[in-house]
Amino acid sequence: MLQLRALNRRALRRLERESPFPPPWQSMARLEALGDAWLERLRDARRGEARLAGGLAAPVEALDRALRTDTVELLDRPDVDPARKLHMVRTLARQNRLLRSHARFLATVAPHVRAIHEREGRPARLLELASGAGEFSLACAAHAARQGLPVEVTGSDIVPEYVAAANERARRQAIPARFLTLNAFDLSELPAGAFDVVFISQSLHHFSGGQLAMMMAQARRVATTAFVGVDGRRGLALVGLVPVLAAVVGGPVLVHDATVSARKFYAEAELELLARIALPDAAVTVRSSHPGFSVLDARWG
Repeated sequence: MLQLRALNRRALRRLERESPFPPPWQSMARLEALGDAWLERLRDARRGEARLAGGLAAPVEALDRALRTDTVELLDRPDVDPARKLHMVRTLARQNRLLRSHARFLATVAPHVRAIHEREGRPARLLELASGAGEFSLACAAHAARQGLPVEVTGSDIVPEYVAAANERARRQAIPARFLTLNAFDLSELPAGAFDVVFISQSLHHFSGGQLAMMMAQARRVATTAFVGVDGRRGLALVGLVPVLAAVVGGPVLVHDATVSARKFYAEAELELLARIALPDAAVTVRSSHPGFSVLDARWG
């Protein structure tokens, strides 16, 4: 209900008539500013289109605006103890295991992995950004090993405690994955083409539009083939369901962030807009994936 597809299409057509799209940029600072500005322009234009459309369009668009929030999740607050954050991340991982989310996420990148292996004659090199305690990267590497999927998995995060915990778990469980401390907005320490696919799971909503645009542009330099992002699908169902599921599976520790996250999820049209600005030479698709995810796939190789 909150995807507002028709309104977004009309809003973007209006913006494209008003100024060139995608807009040019030459620096990360400029790209960040453009990502934030164009996202706000799209939302403002969508509001105008809702007024013109009549019927339920205006109330639904108003509900979308009312639900959206700038509240910061506990995981992103510097005043929250790192040990508590690590506990929250691991509790979320238990929820993902129950929902078999990691297998679904791996399925989104598997076609890239197989195509790269067939084309290059070597394992595909996958880099996960904002991997937290590394649950997806670890699960991905373990699943891939069992299935014979030719992929080398590297996770990364800006929090050293997460990286250390993930590397220790990979060592202890003999999982073929490694973890690096990286700033997803500045991957300049990595060589160009060091990886094939850059992936991010369940974290897109933690970043502003401009930050996501920078992340995608950084991925374009370090990856030969694609950027893939998976996050919760914006909609009324998840606004109600996600906090309940978090309470049942994870207890009170997850309820605050689950409630905030469900309100911050991006509409699929918004993700597409940001990708087209950051990656003007990429083929961009955004689709829904059962049970309640949005998948952004931007390919250039």
